[in-house]
Amino acid sequence: MIGRRVARRFGWERNVLRRTTDRVESLMVFVLVFSFLAGAPLLAWWAGEASYRQDLRAQQWERKHIFQVDAVLVEDTSTTLAEGARTASPQAAKATWTAPDGSARSGVVQTGVDAKTGARIPVWVDDSGTLRMPPASRNPTSQAVLVGAAVTLSLCAALVGLHRIGRGMLDRRRDRAWGREWMEVGPRWSRDSRWGGRY
Repeated sequence: MIGRRVARRFGWERNVLRRTTDRVESLMVFVLVFSFLAGAPLLAWWAGEASYRQDLRAQQWERKHIFQVDAVLVEDTSTTLAEGARTASPQAAKATWTAPDGSARSGVVQTGVDAKTGARIPVWVDDSGTLRMPPASRNPTSQAVLVGAAVTLSLCAALVGLHRIGRGMLDRRRDRAWGREWMEVGPRWSRDSRWGGRY
């Protein structure tokens, strides 16, 4: 019973009303559905695992090469701001800090409101003491799940696109076949065997 129902759904049963293009379309649908069911889990797992490993490597690199140090301001915050810029942009001031290798560094760092000379501002630097952005907040597991879901949706969209392209080609072929058959049968239905006659 189930086998017969599946055969009828995919056009494998013997039915004289089914055209070759109908069977080709049914086979195409079966192949695309099978490809999604077989390929989506594997592709999602592969992409998610690759994303997970990449995030772990990035975290490990940041732990080894990005450090937080205290920068000491050498001037008040207000001395580096243009007039009227105090509320329009992040405040900054010149400061000095010690790099992880022990060398002295200096530069402009972002500060709080009205920070004064001598204030300590935590900043992030790399091995050489160059200012860096703070390490990104990463959750490798969540990122892997999102990547896997995105890959699954992309595969689904690609297979749907292939189905539409294939069905469009088959529809054009069916239309041409229908036109040829109508050219043969149509005149027989008319009273005077002409296209303009009554049917």
